[in-house]
Amino acid sequence: MSLKLKEFYFFTILLFYSLFSYGQLGFCNGSSGAPIFLENFGSGLDYGPALPTGVSNYSYVNTGFPQDGQYTLFHRTNIIPNSPNWLFSLDRTPDNEVDGLNGKCLIVNASNSPGQFYRRTVTGLCSNTRFEFSAWVLNIYNSASGGCSGTGIPINVTFEIWDQTDTILLQSGNTGNIAGTSTPIWNQFGLVFTMPAGQTSAILKMRNNGAGGCGNDLAIDDIMFKACGENSAIINTATTGSAMTVCQNSSITNPNLQVVTTGSISHVYQWQQSNDNINFTDIPGENTANYTIPNITTTTYYRVKVAQDIANLNNPFCSTFSDIYSVIFIPLPNAPISNGDQRFCTNQATSLSVSVLAGESVNWYDSSTNGNLLLANSNTFTPPSIGNYYAETVTISDGCRSTTRTTVTLLPAISVIHSGPTTLCTNSNTAISLVASDVNATLNWTASSTDVTGFSNGSGTSINQTLQYNGTTTGTVTYVVIPILNGCTGTPQTIVVTVTPATTIALVFPPITTTYCINATPEVLPTSSSNTTPILGTWNPSTINTTTSGTTTYTFTPQVGSCQNILPYQINITVGNSFSPDFPSTISLCTGETPPILATTSPNGISGTWSPGIIDNLVSGSYTFTPNLGSCANPQTIAVSILESQLQDFFYLISDIFTNNQSITITAIPSGNYYYQLDNGALQESNIFENVSAGNHTITVMDQNGCGNFLSEDIFVINYPNYFTPNGDGINDFWTIVGMNSFENWKISIFDRYGKLITQLSETNLSWDGRYNGNQLPSSDYWFTIDYQESNATKKFRANFSLIR
Repeated sequence: MSLKLKEFYFFTILLFYSLFSYGQLGFCNGSSGAPIFLENFGSGLDYGPALPTGVSNYSYVNTGFPQDGQYTLFHRTNIIPNSPNWLFSLDRTPDNEVDGLNGKCLIVNASNSPGQFYRRTVTGLCSNTRFEFSAWVLNIYNSASGGCSGTGIPINVTFEIWDQTDTILLQSGNTGNIAGTSTPIWNQFGLVFTMPAGQTSAILKMRNNGAGGCGNDLAIDDIMFKACGENSAIINTATTGSAMTVCQNSSITNPNLQVVTTGSISHVYQWQQSNDNINFTDIPGENTANYTIPNITTTTYYRVKVAQDIANLNNPFCSTFSDIYSVIFIPLPNAPISNGDQRFCTNQATSLSVSVLAGESVNWYDSSTNGNLLLANSNTFTPPSIGNYYAETVTISDGCRSTTRTTVTLLPAISVIHSGPTTLCTNSNTAISLVASDVNATLNWTASSTDVTGFSNGSGTSINQTLQYNGTTTGTVTYVVIPILNGCTGTPQTIVVTVTPATTIALVFPPITTTYCINATPEVLPTSSSNTTPILGTWNPSTINTTTSGTTTYTFTPQVGSCQNILPYQINITVGNSFSPDFPSTISLCTGETPPILATTSPNGISGTWSPGIIDNLVSGSYTFTPNLGSCANPQTIAVSILESQLQDFFYLISDIFTNNQSITITAIPSGNYYYQLDNGALQESNIFENVSAGNHTITVMDQNGCGNFLSEDIFVINYPNYFTPNGDGINDFWTIVGMNSFENWKISIFDRYGKLITQLSETNLSWDGRYNGNQLPSSDYWFTIDYQESNATKKFRANFSLIR
């Protein structure tokens, strides 16, 4: 039908496509091949060109607007821009696709009479092969224009596929009524048919089934023929999914693939492979449904070319392809990078660590190959003991492992060795050198001892301390040296230094004759002392010379051992013809005291006899020593004095009582030479002790000659308390002066600070409880006077004390 054109301008062009609306005729449900025939009607901004002769029995127009029974080819459906009756739509192919820019479509103004309006012979089809025909159809009437009643006469097109003899209808179907819309909606319709044996061409026919009247105007685009095979998919016979990953240098564990094609039609196959998933090549000889993947070194994609006839297998228009199965080749990761060996720490757990790339993890083993898995999925590992540990990289996504493992070592804890003496004499230097197994470690030590001084804590590579020990056996100092590096504590080293006291030894020898007559035969000087532990040494001169008169000093030089302090021993030996014994000239004894035995050899080595031979301990007397004949010596007489004790008694007097300068004067009976002692103090010849503190004391008197017994007496020195606390706690609750009863007729008067008499103490009232008339007096200072007699004189003492509550 003819539509009256209304002129207006569109300044806004709307483009609508619908790729998801399909007709009811049917499409290929399997795998589709490459298009054998595609009619997209070209592109350009002009009309046409006209379809080849015989394709359409409608009239072609190359200008203006097609009327009923006419068609044209144009790049938009509203050929006249200002006509509102036809929808604006570009051709069905979007402009960003191949041949899409200014693409054209077939625009048909259907005839009033139903009938065929398009016929096209399609060649190059394959016999015994199923094909899919499809075409896009648009009702171009704009239902919003009001040009026709309602939505206008709907379009209705029948598609028919005939064999090349045009005698056998292979497939047909119609679109049904498609009403006009206010926006352009392209609908795709399709037919599936099978080519007869021996034929390679088919005839496509399109018929208009719409009635005459207002509407029934349509556009057709993208007419296509392509092979339609059954759906083919590749499966792995052992696993699911359409892909697998393979680590470098690893064998494929499940290499068996199988192509599975739906339906009951028999098919022939050709396996193909590709490294880029774009360009595929045939795998020679692989023409069955099964394929075993060989060992590969790169990512490989597999697909299967499928045909219904072996003659069509290599015809890209008559064969289809299966889905793609991917074998993703994963390069092996590099071994981890060690963050360094670590030392075992005694004060904290020590971790080993390595670094890997993002997306990688680390497994730890106890061997460089195989071995036991110690820890998985961790860049750090805290080993249980020192030794080598091995880190292996694992890619998180696919579990590929590095071909080698990185060795990381937990080194032994830093240790310390020492050198230098560990046994010292007192007042000696330790001089201990310290060497750590890691030169970067800091060495700290702590020292302890219960009986040695001179040690201290410190740090460094040497311990130089002078140690003193004043005991009689041995003392020890314990040094604990701790190496530390970056907060890591190593193995402590304990060093025990033994300190030996310096032993002073006085050499002892048996009696050595010190006087000889001229040319007398001398004794041999001993080569060792007579100490409990003999001391060896040498004499200088080494032998006694008696050929010359005079006195010679002979010196014994000892062999001094460790920590021994031994002075040389000297003896003077005199050679001559007239010697005198050197016994003490007097001996004093207390009467009755056991007397000493008179030695028959003088200190200077002269032997002889005494007369009398025994000392009488009751009577003073003289005793004469007569040298033996031939000793070249003179006699010696000594006086023995027998002493008796004079002390019979003593009395004492305390002066300046109640002061800080109290003194004690002692009078011994009878008068004489005596020693005096206060408590356990030193003996003194003075009989006066000054500045004696208050309290109990003991005074002792004895003869200076040491004879007789000593006399002692306990005394008490009086003083007053400076304060008392009458709070009822049983401690210091009363104020009293202990020892006052040693005086006669004494009296203490206590006053407050204003002079008011509070109470008086006496022999019958010895203390004050801080009350006055039964009431507690406040904390304050109180005064007191003491009336007493000292040395037959009446005295008065005045002072104050504090009451504290």
